[in-house]
Amino acid sequence: MVYEFDSEIQLLEGKMKWKVVYFPYTVRELFNTNGKVSIQISVDGHEFDHTLLPSKNGHYFVYNEFIRRAVQKELGDRLHVILKKCEHSRNIVVPDYITKNLEEHHILDTFLTQPDYIKREQINYIELAKKEETKNRRILALIDKLKD
Repeated sequence: MVYEFDSEIQLLEGKMKWKVVYFPYTVRELFNTNGKVSIQISVDGHEFDHTLLPSKNGHYFVYNEFIRRAVQKELGDRLHVILKKCEHSRNIVVPDYITKNLEEHHILDTFLTQPDYIKREQINYIELAKKEETKNRRILALIDKLKD
């Protein structure tokens, strides 16, 4: 089933000062869970794989840097969202340049044995760098971390 709605970019209440978009429906009724839900979303026409996360104010997804760069909107702006539950298992895609660097340092296997959420976070951190030199520095930092 597909859910379409308009929602405002808000700050998550609590310690984490994330920008989020709240899902205006009850996840328990729709997806039979109070936990996180893997989703596919279109935000103002840009598509992303994402996750609905639970909070005391309902489920939300994080308005992360990838979405922000695509839609160019900020806190308080409204977004048009089309959301559906992701029915297939999501595989992490490691960019070729990261794979090559990890192979050269003989730690690709170490990287791949980490939990998916950690791999995804590490890849995103590298990918968000605007300059090539920053990406390279971040890859080297990851290599050092994995060697320890």
